[in-house]
Amino acid sequence: MWKNRRRIVALLGGATVLILPFLRIRGRSAARFDLPTLSLHFFGTVVPIDEFYLVLLGALFLVALTLWVTVVFGRLWCGWLCPQTVIGEVGEWIASALPAGFRRGGKTLALLPFSALVSLSLLWYVVPPAEAIRDLFRSPILLGAFLAQWGVIYIMVAVVGPRFCKSACPYAMLQNVLADRETLAVAYDPARPECLRCDGCTRSCPVGVDVRKGGQRECIACAACIDACREATSPRDVAPFIAYRGTVLRGKAYLFAGGCLAAALVLLAAMWSRPDVRFAVQWEGMAGTPRGNVYRYSVRNDSDRPVAVALSVEGPARLLDDPEVAVPSRGRVTGTVTVQGDGTPGEILITASGRGFRIVRRSAFP
Repeated sequence: MWKNRRRIVALLGGATVLILPFLRIRGRSAARFDLPTLSLHFFGTVVPIDEFYLVLLGALFLVALTLWVTVVFGRLWCGWLCPQTVIGEVGEWIASALPAGFRRGGKTLALLPFSALVSLSLLWYVVPPAEAIRDLFRSPILLGAFLAQWGVIYIMVAVVGPRFCKSACPYAMLQNVLADRETLAVAYDPARPECLRCDGCTRSCPVGVDVRKGGQRECIACAACIDACREATSPRDVAPFIAYRGTVLRGKAYLFAGGCLAAALVLLAAMWSRPDVRFAVQWEGMAGTPRGNVYRYSVRNDSDRPVAVALSVEGPARLLDDPEVAVPSRGRVTGTVTVQGDGTPGEILITASGRGFRIVRRSAFP
């Protein structure tokens, strides 16, 4: 039954979302935006906020992936992985274990703690899990964010429910543009007029679609109607009238897959070419010494080991301050140095060098 397969996929997806913040790679969370350092932790990679062009490239890849998946597989995301669908069904699964008279109210009650868990798990992607649990009732900001998310999630899944999928979901609108006749979709076989007319497909549909009337935007491809049709036709030894239909391997699919691959390669190349040590320098003003100028420098170490950086100057000037800078792992050090010239204005080269790197920055010397 497709229902059992969807449950397995939903449970695996939910477990992944809950486990990721606890999973640590190189001593850091596998997926979290770290507020104190304004950096994104993603599977051992740290992306500072001033490198968020990588996030934009990642978003470009996700857009390409979404387009490809939609063109080929239609709305499988909606019926199999979308939180709007999955969270509501989890409430139904829990309520199904209750006596028949308590199931409707049981679903409502079951969704209260479950939506609270979902809200808490979202906080874990910003605040470390242990810290979020410890400070939840100590920090007004954390508590307010938790309660706001809890309320929105509960209203979306318990009150709005499938009506959002039918009327307001932007992905459903996108599906209308991208899907074609060969996109994988749940469809009725019109070539077989001997439908049993049991209406099980319509009663089982969470969004109230009659799949026998042809493709409809509201359909979320959950396959509930396939299971209902199979239950009605199996005792009569008849093949179901409803099934997943479409062509996966075709020219349009290859075209979008190529775009997705290109976006992935650009993202990987950008991440691979990132230097471990970054150095920036800027003129601050005149110093108190004769022919002296003050420069502010910044050295950032994105590697997993501390580095020692030596600063030096090339040109009609010399460095007056201590040129040695120690930068901790995943740290940043800023400071100022005084450069004294020989009276000749021009351009100087300020160099930061260490084991395995040498970075040169040009600056005017008034």
